[in-house]
Amino acid sequence: MTARPDSRQLDMIYQRQGSVAGAAAELDVAYETARRWLRDAGVELQGRGRPSPGAGAAPVNEMIERYRSGESFVTIASAMDVSPNTVRNRLIDAGEQLRPRPGWKR
Repeated sequence: MTARPDSRQLDMIYQRQGSVAGAAAELDVAYETARRWLRDAGVELQGRGRPSPGAGAAPVNEMIERYRSGESFVTIASAMDVSPNTVRNRLIDAGEQLRPRPGWKR
């Protein structure tokens, strides 16, 4: 398990990454774990619904290619400076068949 960084380190990671998803990827923890750590550390998080800095420039074809090669929403999102939801929504809009989440039964 990843050791929890101190408040100063968490703030620096969040400022550098610009998103909870980016911080989660850097820390190698789940999104909700990173979000909880950041909130507990008093880091001011961006409000929901704000567009990611790279959302307008993120090429959908590259998202599709990376997703088909097995990368997760979070990994793609972190590399493209967008949220995992942006990746998911763009893939759905492009008609891409999404993989089931690990451990889910259909």
